[in-house]
Amino acid sequence: MQKIVLQTFPSGISENMLSGLLDEAIARESVLKAILQRFEQRYGGSLEELESRLKRGEGQEHPDWEDSIEWRNATEALQRTRLPPTNFHAWPG
Repeated sequence: MQKIVLQTFPSGISENMLSGLLDEAIARESVLKAILQRFEQRYGGSLEELESRLKRGEGQEHPDWEDSIEWRNATEALQRTRLPPTNFHAWPG
């Protein structure tokens, strides 16, 4: 399995490097999930619900509007951070 996984990446990437990248991605995903959970608890719902309220003029520019931007950025960063299962998650780390 390791050989198949390594073949999907450019040559020159060692098992140690790949393992380190996996560890970093998992840690980043954990931090981003914690940020999202903090916002969900603070606003008692989803980002979409907060954005809808702000569009209707409900809420305050500060901190609600700024939080919605940070929340959206964290959501998008998490989507980019999530790893395709065939690339990393098959790696016996």
